[in-house]
Amino acid sequence: MNMGNIIDYVRQYSDISLKERPFNEVDALVLSQFIYLKWEHIIPRLRDNCENMSISMMCSVMKERGLEGEVFMDERYEQDNRALLDAMVTGVRFGSLSCNYLYDDIDKEAETQFFAFTAFLPDTMPIVVFRGTDETLLGWKEDFNMAYRAPVTGQSHAATYIKQVALRLPGGFMTAGHSKGGNLATYSVLTAPGPLRDRVLKIYNFDGPGFNREIMEKYDYPLIADRLYKVVPESSIVGVILERDDRYKTVTSSARGGAQHNPYTWLIYDGRFDYTDNVSTASRVLRDSITVWMDEADPDERELIFGTIYDILASSEAETTIELKGSKKASKNMLKALRKLPEETREKIKEVMKDFKLQI
Repeated sequence: MNMGNIIDYVRQYSDISLKERPFNEVDALVLSQFIYLKWEHIIPRLRDNCENMSISMMCSVMKERGLEGEVFMDERYEQDNRALLDAMVTGVRFGSLSCNYLYDDIDKEAETQFFAFTAFLPDTMPIVVFRGTDETLLGWKEDFNMAYRAPVTGQSHAATYIKQVALRLPGGFMTAGHSKGGNLATYSVLTAPGPLRDRVLKIYNFDGPGFNREIMEKYDYPLIADRLYKVVPESSIVGVILERDDRYKTVTSSARGGAQHNPYTWLIYDGRFDYTDNVSTASRVLRDSITVWMDEADPDERELIFGTIYDILASSEAETTIELKGSKKASKNMLKALRKLPEETREKIKEVMKDFKLQI
């Protein structure tokens, strides 16, 4: 049996129901990628009190309203996203998927990019899914804010969202997300009141960053640790930042370096992730060096460094990472902004950007 990715997985198990083969971590990753499609104007909102919308209805509405371009607007994964949706809607395993309770907030002033919905599948618990960092620089800004501020607006939204959704769900449920979405899926449960926290039976965090020590101690992280299922690729960058719990699993990838953050590169064999004990040296060094620096640096220094990095990226005048990549004008503007900084700050910025594989 050959290795495949989540598209191959959905195709291979398209006719196998969740009753025959129970929901697992690969299914959770499928939904964590599915939420990256731009469903903002299709799925019923939290405030609407509507019936769940099936995936087939979502596709029908998309076509009837001419929203296909919007749903697949993220050029980075457009072809893969189209293939994933087609495989999901035509099979038994995900063909009965329905979604509801959409909530989103994109606010430049609050520096947040938040999106979540709740997914329903037969023969398994509901799953609250959080979108990770999208292609916008605003999304990256919130990621940087996580390095020195807690909670960021997205985390506050996640904590509020899970409370509101829990009122609409009768029993146990799960949470999931990729990248920042994994952090939000974890944070929403970590900070929840005891009775609500106990209703969440599984937390899936796919290559999402960890937390400052203060957060883990304040909310007693061990109370959720046994329900947290975290997976990172071999050369993880995002998922090892501030990660203090070594119990995460490592999956092989068809890509190299930072490109492994893309869930479509994660390899699957016989319906499960192809796990490995090999973690790249760079990933281990990044985890240890960044975590040590974060612990030693005071909040003002962390804010200065990460705030300045974002200002440099913003100086490119790009709105998305797609526009940023390969733009000579963007590189020129960022270099110009970098040269204006004091030498000591400039060198620290270069060091941190190098660690995070951010290139100018």
